[in-house]
Amino acid sequence: MRWSLLLLSIILLLASCQNNASQNDFSISDQLSGVSSLSGKKDYLPSPFATAGDQMYLVGHQDGSFPDLGWHVKGEMGGLWQHPIKLSDGFAIEITNARHQSACLDQATEFVNYPIASRHHFILEDLGLEVNRFQFVADKTPGLVVEVQVKNTGVSAFTGTLNFTNRVDLRPVWLGERTNMKDQFDEVVLEKDTWIAKDTGNDWYCVWRSSLSGEEISKATCTPETFGLGLEAGSEYIIELAPGAQKVVQFFMAGSSTSKAEALANLDNLSQNLPRLFSDKREKYENIAATAQLQVPDQDLQTALNWTKYASEWLRFEIPGEGVGIAAGIPDYPWWFGCDQTYSVRGLLGVGMPEMALDIMNTLLQLSEENGNGRIVHEVSTNGVVFNPGNINETPHFISAAWEVFLWTGDEAFLAKAYEQAKAGLEWLAAQDKDGNSYPDGHGMMEIHGMDAEMMDVIAYTFEAYQAAAKMAQFFKEEELANKYAAQANLLQQKINEDWWVADEACFADFRATPQKALELVEGAIVRADTLAKPWSTADLQIAKATIAAQQSTEIGAYAFYHNWVVNTPMETGAADEEKARQALQTGNKYVNPFGMYVTGIDRKKEEENLEAFAALKAKESFNYTGAVMTLPTGVQAVSAARYGEPDLALDYLQRMVRSFSFAHPGSMYEVSPDYGMLVQAWNVYALVRPVVSHFLGIQPEAHLKRFTVQPTMPAAWEKASIKALPVGANTIGVSIDGDQFTINQTLDWEVVFVAPSGKSISRVNGEAVEAGTQEVLLKGKNNLVELVN
Repeated sequence: MRWSLLLLSIILLLASCQNNASQNDFSISDQLSGVSSLSGKKDYLPSPFATAGDQMYLVGHQDGSFPDLGWHVKGEMGGLWQHPIKLSDGFAIEITNARHQSACLDQATEFVNYPIASRHHFILEDLGLEVNRFQFVADKTPGLVVEVQVKNTGVSAFTGTLNFTNRVDLRPVWLGERTNMKDQFDEVVLEKDTWIAKDTGNDWYCVWRSSLSGEEISKATCTPETFGLGLEAGSEYIIELAPGAQKVVQFFMAGSSTSKAEALANLDNLSQNLPRLFSDKREKYENIAATAQLQVPDQDLQTALNWTKYASEWLRFEIPGEGVGIAAGIPDYPWWFGCDQTYSVRGLLGVGMPEMALDIMNTLLQLSEENGNGRIVHEVSTNGVVFNPGNINETPHFISAAWEVFLWTGDEAFLAKAYEQAKAGLEWLAAQDKDGNSYPDGHGMMEIHGMDAEMMDVIAYTFEAYQAAAKMAQFFKEEELANKYAAQANLLQQKINEDWWVADEACFADFRATPQKALELVEGAIVRADTLAKPWSTADLQIAKATIAAQQSTEIGAYAFYHNWVVNTPMETGAADEEKARQALQTGNKYVNPFGMYVTGIDRKKEEENLEAFAALKAKESFNYTGAVMTLPTGVQAVSAARYGEPDLALDYLQRMVRSFSFAHPGSMYEVSPDYGMLVQAWNVYALVRPVVSHFLGIQPEAHLKRFTVQPTMPAAWEKASIKALPVGANTIGVSIDGDQFTINQTLDWEVVFVAPSGKSISRVNGEAVEAGTQEVLLKGKNNLVELVN
């Protein structure tokens, strides 16, 4: 349990001198005027929020409290983190009047999220006060600012105290013990106006001060019991407010995992340069909004697309010694995963974040060097410890993602490094083929016990990787390797459609295995279906079990028991034949609820088939990772549908997914739809953006050739859509669709290939008629107008 200091309290007047005169007139609340925001739901006030910078983030509850939360390190995933260490479990603010009536700021009436900050609103009726508490985490310096705005709403003067208590808990990240990061008790001292807390066994520091100064000490009475070896230290301030008057006080918190000097330097920078740091961050997010401006007619999707850019930036971490990456999710996965990053970069490219995509891929290359064999890591903590050196799917997925990053950026230096990794990675993949049938064996995306046979996603992504590697080899003029990789891609595509198609189920298989292995897996599936009370799934699986048991063959075969979402990866990657793809898309549409695609189809609940039924079920049950609907499977299905000329079906999946946007946390979509798991999730940018940019608008860059293709496939319900200021290499492009008119502009004079949508032909280009029936034209110049006819 927490080791607490005895009463700590600084008594001072709110009207007394500030540490830094430059802060006198600067208020975060004033600066947020006009900044876009979203309000949370009252039902979700007792659930988490996150406010993040690129080196620090804060997690608490939307009601203003900071309970222990998270499971990766039980109860420790909330609070204030500056990876690879945690600084604090949060803070408590208590206001007391002259009659000794008090209230803590942990029962907010409203939570409001901004791209760059957050706000909790409190009505303290017994005290006659209204309070707004703001949190701002700076970029480029690790620091948190807590601003408290207190207003006297009563008819008489208010005199009382405000207490700010920091719940220090300096501790290492998950797996810290593997790098000798051993948590010790914390200690704290007050030096002039600054609190300095230190882990007694390490040079880990948490430091803080107020915009005010004082001498005596106490702590708030509303700090809960909690885990850890930390302590609590607080400061108390006298408040005097005339009726209608308000006061603002700011608290600055910073830290370091290396030295006291660095922690104090971070704190000084934060407290002395807050106006500039705030302005810089606001300008950064304004640039994010102005880059790759998507406009779609579906307003809910529009809002989600706007905010997914912000949410992606919230997860962008700069970790000393580790590089820049996108954390998988907050609060329980704030570190690096191979698959999460390689999905995310494909979405980031479409929202105008190519530098971030390159940083992520370079960091992933660096993290995977420890493997020494081309294998891409699966999970790495922020202290550099590799927890899982890589599932089979991640190596091929990295290779195809690397080629895509090159297509969008034209960065040859990056491609050269990625190509060497790709060659080694494909050799490693080939060595995982245990029986020489071209299929690597081992775990893919499905982390189900026993699912380490030949997995569908592994094979589909290996096909895509060979395609990408062939193009890399061509670029570097290694023709023999290019031909070898292309031949292997062609072979895998053929085998996917022959060996992996399960005609009776009209879908691709979950896995291929011997009948003996299949029996083990079907028995596991039956246990799962029984446990989850899915009698319809159990009945189907019992029939499958009997069929397998009756087989005399020992040969490997294809099986679809679980109907895991990975059966859709042949469509996502373009490996599926057209007819099989259309059948599989129809089959996949059985395994959905109002929020999207089930991770595992046998988990589907008939009780969730519409929103009303889902709401009734949710009122009775709590949701978890078993039986889950997730954004990534839903996004993959949307990509698959759009890729095979079904934009209306793709839009349906997007609309299902967007129902979970701001459902629980304003400004983001949970990992598990609508409100379970990570409240901010990295791969959502892929799930939302890829179908819209790459398929509906049809943008396909080839930056190294100074060329891009536009091949739109719009949903029937959409008359208009556009994107402006989209970076592609050194170019910036825009595509606008208005009925049968397509406007394409660019800042450089690159070649543009325009391909008419199915059922249409090109009638005019820049006002000039073209030959009837023309399906494709080559455009030049910075501005072009293409008109279509049926």
